[in-house]
Amino acid sequence: MRKYLLLTGAALVGLSGSAYAAIDCAVPPTCEELGYAYPSHWCENQAVLKCPFDQTKVFCGEPEDPYTSVTCKVGSVLYNDLKCYNLAPSGKNAIGIVFDTTKRLAIALDEKSSLTWGVIKPDSLDSDLPHLNNCNYYTAGDYQKCQSTGKSNTSAIKASVEYRGFDISKFAANICLTKTTGNLPTESWFMPSISELYTLYSVKDQINNSLSAVGGTPITSSTWSSDEFDYKYAIVIGYDGSTASLDKDRTSNVRCAIDY
Repeated sequence: MRKYLLLTGAALVGLSGSAYAAIDCAVPPTCEELGYAYPSHWCENQAVLKCPFDQTKVFCGEPEDPYTSVTCKVGSVLYNDLKCYNLAPSGKNAIGIVFDTTKRLAIALDEKSSLTWGVIKPDSLDSDLPHLNNCNYYTAGDYQKCQSTGKSNTSAIKASVEYRGFDISKFAANICLTKTTGNLPTESWFMPSISELYTLYSVKDQINNSLSAVGGTPITSSTWSSDEFDYKYAIVIGYDGSTASLDKDRTSNVRCAIDY
């Protein structure tokens, strides 16, 4: 046993310096130790250098505070202060997904299914709401040309129903009129117009990805608009983005929108 130990020690002494260094394994530095300390979304709109070991870690001059609000984009999560964040501060809750940055609109995370648009007297001219302008293009594909807004439509539906003496709870728009979100004023939500829904459905896949990410309900079916065709029909958008007039006493889904 002693002879074996002596031979081993002699062998170690005989190793060259370079060979000895080869077995002295050094631990490589981390991205953070090299200065690549930020996730890429902290350095948005800045020139960045990416860590060679992990491309998600970057260096930039002045990283943004991740809890500071950022410019909303299509697919961004909108929070209950009507702002978008990379990382939401404590107390901020997701309420919708941005789908139109020009008109600054977001769609609700949830929807109500199988609702009638709203009619009290079937086949009666009284069911043509007096304060709501009809969207009565006679080619279905042209309905999205109606330039009404969901916010003005929803207010007009409420005014018309009160004028007629109807029960507002019988109208799909009431879902949005009564939707509450934290400290936001009542009636902040509205039933989208057909042109707004057309914009929404044109980016539906992107919106559905964001809805799924925050635990919302993806868009999977047709949705009522707040646009009325006449006393008998209202305008609906199909899952494929096609538009049509549908009897007001038929059912479809309702998803409210909000402006920010």
